[in-house]
Amino acid sequence: MAIHITKRELKIKTRLFVSLVVILGTISILYFAFCKGKGYSQIKIKTQPAETVSAESATTAPEEPSQSEPPEESNTEPESKSESESEPESESKPHISWESYDPLSVLSGDEWMLTLINASHPIGKGYSPTLSPVIEGSSVTADGRVSDAYKKMYDAAKESDIILAPYAGYLSYYRQQENYNNLVNNFKEQGMSDEEAKQAASSRIDEPGASESGAGLSVDIIGTSSDFDKTKEYKWLTSNAYKYGFVLRYPEEKFAITGVRARPWHWRYVGVDAATEMKTQNLCLEEYLEKKN
Repeated sequence: MAIHITKRELKIKTRLFVSLVVILGTISILYFAFCKGKGYSQIKIKTQPAETVSAESATTAPEEPSQSEPPEESNTEPESKSESESEPESESKPHISWESYDPLSVLSGDEWMLTLINASHPIGKGYSPTLSPVIEGSSVTADGRVSDAYKKMYDAAKESDIILAPYAGYLSYYRQQENYNNLVNNFKEQGMSDEEAKQAASSRIDEPGASESGAGLSVDIIGTSSDFDKTKEYKWLTSNAYKYGFVLRYPEEKFAITGVRARPWHWRYVGVDAATEMKTQNLCLEEYLEKKN
């Protein structure tokens, strides 16, 4: 038997269905809003750290600095800026122009005792210091001002039963040339070529005009034995020489800077102030001059 539904009945059923859907939807919303409200709060709390991380990342963005930046971070910024501002000062600090360095002009000035003399900056044969014996009765001489300081050091060492017998001091240009030529000839007699002999000689002694002995600024003590650094005299010098203005001019560990192998017997006068700083900071003359200027 067929069932016929009128339009009126269909309309009523449709309204009832829609009403039912609305009622069920309302119930569902109320259920989740009231019965599951606690669950929503937990979810919200769990997602809060992610929001905090995002906010902190935003405060570190360079284009938008946060006004609520922690005090310790704001305090460290001036320190880092101060360091960065101090760097250009050290970088821009003028250094010695070694290319135009003139040792002869320095020798005639107030800082004569700090004159750098080497193969790159020779004084040639044009300098004649005022000489005097480094100790009474010795044939070893030096610049008179250096001799005065050496006498004081000699007397102080003598009180400790240390005799700093001078071996060599000032060497004229011609004496330097004679010593150099003799050593070159000695190597040539051993079978070296002229060039090889000159290189070997230059590794042992200074070339003529390139020795600070030519200015009377140094004294070789006891002798020129490589094992002088094992003597009591050397030990006394390393502990006390700076008090009288003398420094070990060519330490082995400074070879890369000085270009000269260790000469434990060779002590250079630089003045008490410079010698003290070079001693305490372990500086050779080249390093001290760079730092000073």
